Amino acid sequence: MPLPGTRVIHPQFSEHHRPTATSGMCATCHITRAGGEGTTGPDGTFTPGVPLTVYTGAARVSPRPTDQRRAVSGDRRVVLREYIVAVRWDTAEVRVDDLVTVDEADDPRLPGIGLRVIDVQMGDQEWERILVCEENLTEASQ
Repeated sequence: MPLPGTRVIHPQFSEHHRPTATSGMCATCHITRAGGEGTTGPDGTFTPGVPLTVYTGAARVSPRPTDQRRAVSGDRRVVLREYIVAVRWDTAEVRVDDLVTVDEADDPRLPGIGLRVIDVQMGDQEWERILVCEENLTEASQ
């Protein structure tokens, strides 16, 4: 039990350890979100706005310890795979539905995959920003 008026964990504990967490990130990624409102051409074709880059830099990409989720939608089989993506603590705000693209990784199958952020996790002692992302393998295979 701490002495009265003191804490067991130093107030700058997370801040002190964040560089260690970042140094363990062996991949890189960039995160984008829809930007602008887009335009509709005379023929009715919609062109989305230019994506806004939210983050570019170090990352750690790990499979989420769950089974792939499978469902049937009409006559298509939908397969979703989840990943935990960690990025630097001081990155700009990342939001649900932002898109993560893995740029470099030791696993040669990871670069180029596109993931959608489905959750941004929080905690009282944070060394990195933790994102739960999913890859839609049904869309990727078409």
